[in-house]
Amino acid sequence: MNETIHLEVRQAGAKGKGVYTLEAIAAGRLVVPLGGQVLTSAELTDDMLALQLGPDLWLCSDGSRLDDMINHSCEPNSGFTDGTPVLYALRNIAEGEEITWDYSTSLSEPGWTLDCCCGATNCRSVVASWGELGEDHRQRLHGIALQYLRE
Repeated sequence: MNETIHLEVRQAGAKGKGVYTLEAIAAGRLVVPLGGQVLTSAELTDDMLALQLGPDLWLCSDGSRLDDMINHSCEPNSGFTDGTPVLYALRNIAEGEEITWDYSTSLSEPGWTLDCCCGATNCRSVVASWGELGEDHRQRLHGIALQYLRE
């Protein structure tokens, strides 16, 4: 089933804006493909939002895309289950629920961190790059990480 999921951007408390579903989403269903322009590290500029796709590849946007507004959670409801930059529902997602993914499942830049305000029960307090997560976290997240991190 590849029908479009109806999503909207709205306020998400301390996180700023977030993306919310206007309908229930069944586990395993495609939620949203992430988009933008693929660039190398040398081509990045400070005004871009960038999702790492590989050691020197980035999916970049000017921040105006709906998928740019999807927030991190240490307990995400979507992930890269097929290893590509497409988010799939990890569990049933209720109508009106915020769509989230774990930013650590795409990033391998050493030293990169972000203070976490996701509020999840198992919140790590800091979002870190894949290689700086503990082995237990990498094992738990392996099946929802981008392909280049699984290798």
